[in-house]
Amino acid sequence: MADMVLIVTYFSFLLGFGVLVANIMKKVSVPDTFLLLLVGLVTGPTIWRNPAVSQYIDFIIVDVSAMSVVPDFLRTLALILIVFTGAFNLNFEELKKFSDVSVTLAFLLVFLNTVVLGVAAKLIFGMSWIPALLIGAIISGTDASVIFTFEEPLKKYGDVLSILKVESILNSPLSVLIPILFLDLLEVSPGTIVAPTFYLSQFWQMIVAGIGSGVVIGLGISKIISRMLKEYSSLIIISIALLTFGLSETVGGSGMLGVAVAGFIIGNIGFPHKNRVKEFQSEFSDMLRISVFTLLGAQIMLDLNPLLLLVEFLFALLVFVVRPIFVNYLARGVRDETGFEGFTLLQLAAPRGIASAAMAPIAALAVGDTLIMNIVFMVIFFSVLFSTITANLVSTGKALAIKEWMDRLKGRGKSSEPAPAVETDSEDLEPPMPGDEDSF
Repeated sequence: MADMVLIVTYFSFLLGFGVLVANIMKKVSVPDTFLLLLVGLVTGPTIWRNPAVSQYIDFIIVDVSAMSVVPDFLRTLALILIVFTGAFNLNFEELKKFSDVSVTLAFLLVFLNTVVLGVAAKLIFGMSWIPALLIGAIISGTDASVIFTFEEPLKKYGDVLSILKVESILNSPLSVLIPILFLDLLEVSPGTIVAPTFYLSQFWQMIVAGIGSGVVIGLGISKIISRMLKEYSSLIIISIALLTFGLSETVGGSGMLGVAVAGFIIGNIGFPHKNRVKEFQSEFSDMLRISVFTLLGAQIMLDLNPLLLLVEFLFALLVFVVRPIFVNYLARGVRDETGFEGFTLLQLAAPRGIASAAMAPIAALAVGDTLIMNIVFMVIFFSVLFSTITANLVSTGKALAIKEWMDRLKGRGKSSEPAPAVETDSEDLEPPMPGDEDSF
């Protein structure tokens, strides 16, 4: 009983302070992710198990290791409902309108980020291939919940925000599915011959079975939903999300993909009390999102070595810089349509969030390397910070002002260059001599 009381106390403490922080950030239209991470950080072992503090005080505000399987359950539940809610709120017409660029960005960027950032993690941190690619896959997706906080100040860029939201909703299942495949590879016994065709077939089995389960459950349950009373509509939706995940995994499919498909189908059929369901989902998802971010901060033992922190920051900066390079090519077709500021937003607003935060502890436990959590923590923190700065620069017009200032500097640099000398024949420069008839 004492353990249960301790678990409830820890959870309520993190959730309570997290809600207060989220409320303040909501009022000023600023993403709360990095502050939620800090709330967890100051209550966990990074501060209280630091030798400089622990030699005087043997105390810790929140000990996640004493919470048993509760954090893992909350992370899994959060992943399921975040993916389901995102797909549920995705309008078919909106998807059709932005499907070309959003699908391209969602699928290709996930694979490109997995490879490029995985290779970078191996070279920078000296990891073996599977853990390095695992990091690349975990941070390959973006977070729609952070994008939603930009809607109010960026109303005039609604099309760009829609592209970013659709991309995030589509890449969330992938950023969970691919790390799970890498975790399966880790379970292969040493010396075992890895057959690429086996894992490729397993991958397609997960895709097909996941989509199939989502379609069957989404279409099959739609009639039941239309007959539910208002008071129970939200609860049956959550039950469907959990049931879809369980059945998809049971038949060898991707539970997250099945959840996304079912959510999309149910969200695009008409049924009574749909707005009530959306409100309840939003509140419940917020509770889970706050819990996951604060738990990650409270669980991590961040190494405060200045050199390691600098390297992790540079890696987070690399994550931020890589996206514009890819987007500049993959989304070149909408450059003129979105304009400079809109395209800048499309390139730089790529916050990592709930999927990365939920997968990081799972991967770190499987690999046995807490460095994975440290790296993912830093990437989430700075990607949200950089995205927020980008959104602020675009919404206030400062991004365009910076561009114009740089253009003026370039123009001034060109005008200050000496005029190129005109090549002339030396004889043309000699004055005509008297008596020289050819000169006249």
